[in-house]
Amino acid sequence: MSGAHGRAAGRRTEHLFQLDLAESLNEAYAWVTRIQVAQFVGILSRMREEHREAMAMRALHAFALRRPVHELVRLADHFDGRDAVMMMATAALSRPVGEAAELALMQYEAESGGERALITASIVHDVACQRTAFDVAVFVRVLEQREPTLAKRTVQVFASPGSGRTNLDKALLHTALRDEGCHREADRLLGLTLRAIADSPPGAAGPGGAGEEGEEMADLAGAFQHLSPAGRILERWVEERLNASDATEVERTRELVARLIARRGAGHDALAEHIGRTAQPRHVVKLCALLARGDTASPAKCALVRRYAAGHKNVQELAVLVTFWHKEPALTRTTRELLTDIVAGAHDSGAGAHGSGTAVYRSGTAVHRAGTDVFGSGAGSEGARAGAEGARVVVQRSGAGVDGSRAGAERAGAADDGSGMGSDGSRAGPDGSGAAPDGSGAVPRTLNELRQLDEWLRVEDADPQCSQMLGHAAAVHVEGRSGADLVTLLGRVARSRDRTRAADTVGRRLAMAVMRPDADRDRFVDCLRALHDARYSVAVRAACRELSDPSHALTVDAGLVADVAGRLHRAGLHKVAWTLLERLLENEQLVTPADVVEVVGGVLALPLPDAELLLRATVGRWSDVGHRDDAVTALRDAGRREAAEWVIKSLR
Repeated sequence: MSGAHGRAAGRRTEHLFQLDLAESLNEAYAWVTRIQVAQFVGILSRMREEHREAMAMRALHAFALRRPVHELVRLADHFDGRDAVMMMATAALSRPVGEAAELALMQYEAESGGERALITASIVHDVACQRTAFDVAVFVRVLEQREPTLAKRTVQVFASPGSGRTNLDKALLHTALRDEGCHREADRLLGLTLRAIADSPPGAAGPGGAGEEGEEMADLAGAFQHLSPAGRILERWVEERLNASDATEVERTRELVARLIARRGAGHDALAEHIGRTAQPRHVVKLCALLARGDTASPAKCALVRRYAAGHKNVQELAVLVTFWHKEPALTRTTRELLTDIVAGAHDSGAGAHGSGTAVYRSGTAVHRAGTDVFGSGAGSEGARAGAEGARVVVQRSGAGVDGSRAGAERAGAADDGSGMGSDGSRAGPDGSGAAPDGSGAVPRTLNELRQLDEWLRVEDADPQCSQMLGHAAAVHVEGRSGADLVTLLGRVARSRDRTRAADTVGRRLAMAVMRPDADRDRFVDCLRALHDARYSVAVRAACRELSDPSHALTVDAGLVADVAGRLHRAGLHKVAWTLLERLLENEQLVTPADVVEVVGGVLALPLPDAELLLRATVGRWSDVGHRDDAVTALRDAGRREAAEWVIKSLR
């Protein structure tokens, strides 16, 4: 490279490495302020023909920065279309934001007579996509005061998926717009953003990288939570539109919220929680109907919103909810589940209280490209909401019908009306919707609340089936109930056959509850004693049957059975203790020789007066000779020779 050529190349590129490019252009390209536009256009052409393209770009850049705004608009038509767009983009991005707004307004006026305002659209696009959120907010404020159409268009471009803006960018602009007094445009921005998320293809990754299904919504919510922890931005926006007077707007909002909730992935769903806890009953019902059918169908999310709604403290509101719910065709079949959730009481979402309905959202990391706002690291708050949503799993044995053992006398003086279960007869057993004990810590409704709810259902003219299902749901919820409570609630079940079915369910659920490692065995005994004294023999038999032959497990806890039988015996329930042990030891397919040894140890420790008869009538009559001999051998090895002889004696 010759010395002259090297010096020329240095002059062409030295400006690119200045600390302040604009200042260096002011010094080196001051001539652009004095030259006529026709000459300037000619110089640009010669520079490009002589392979000095970068110098032409710098000259055009200096022209955009140094000439007055009104001149740029007036002279734009003298340039090639591409040069005009580049010049205006440079001015819109590099000049003060107030001048950028003036440029857009003046150019819009200049192009107003034409079919397409291409340069104006370019200015709006570049500002919306590349200037900081606060600059864009000022830009929108100026435009809104003088040309609302441009302000609206700027917000639309910013919110569009193709803008390259992250959810944190959008949350920042929303905050800045409200600070500038542009509340209408702030609401428009949020609405457009939410609809873009709701309408995007499943799994589509946004600019922030939140590509998993439902994570885009979590990313936006996390950005708002980070910027305004107490602002409840999303919740307030939804509330205002659900309570609007325009029926079309309300329906569109319901559909939008349903899509957003349905798309939300695993983890805590604060929007579903807020809707369930705070929305009016009619909105909850309509939204759940959308979640139960059609394109937005998500039964799991419908159940989630339902559980939150069931936690309302106001029993009158709950009665309205049940009435509306049962009348909605898409939800009628789940009225029993709603009542079950109501009986269970308020549910914790898995990460502490949410008194205001505002939760900590998880936000994905917002990655900002050069030219956009980077406030801090861009990482949203990480919400510790990975806990279970309060969903319950009920393990029940198949066949909820009343078999021969359940058909006995239920309560002295109780007449069987023979009318059957009515409309819900096919679902008399546990419905699997969450009534089983789950250790979630939820406090069930008090007996007084349930009585008041039943009264309000009648006041609200609810279908009589709702009261019947409420009585059944209340009676079979055993978690957190005393024996006296269970007796009272069973007594409120109107029809005798319904009461028999409920008593059977109560017994089985009490047994399943006492099988948990942390169960209170004394409470189990107290409940059985109360049911026994009230002559709910169906419940007592069901508890013994479930405990001795678990429907949800392949093995039996012989130690638990022996311990419970001992407690029952000491509580004066001798026949119940005998029945429990007899049912266990009769089950030769389930009981092992070791189980026999453990039970015998407990029986002899009582002592049970009829221990010999018990063993002879059960183990001694096992049809599997080898299995019985193994039990005898195990008893002898354990030093229980007398018990072993009792078993052998039954064979002689």
